[in-house]
Amino acid sequence: MSLSDIQNMPLEERLYLMEQLWDSFKYEKEIVNPPVWHKDVLSQRLEKYEKGEVELLSLEELKSSL
Repeated sequence: MSLSDIQNMPLEERLYLMEQLWDSFKYEKEIVNPPVWHKDVLSQRLEKYEKGEVELLSLEELKSSL
C-alpha cells in the first residue's frame, strides 16, 4: 500500500487503519527505545518547569482554551 493509496481512502477508513496499526504495537515483543532527542527535549522542559519558566494549566483550563 502506497501513501497515495492511503491519501485516497475516505477519512473513516484512514482513521480505522491508524487505530489498527497502533493496536498492533501492543503485540510486539521487541522493545523500541525512544530516540535520544526525546530525552533532551524532556530534560529541557523539566529544567524550565523547575525554574518556574512555564505556565501550568489545569485540564479544565486547557479544555476551555480550545
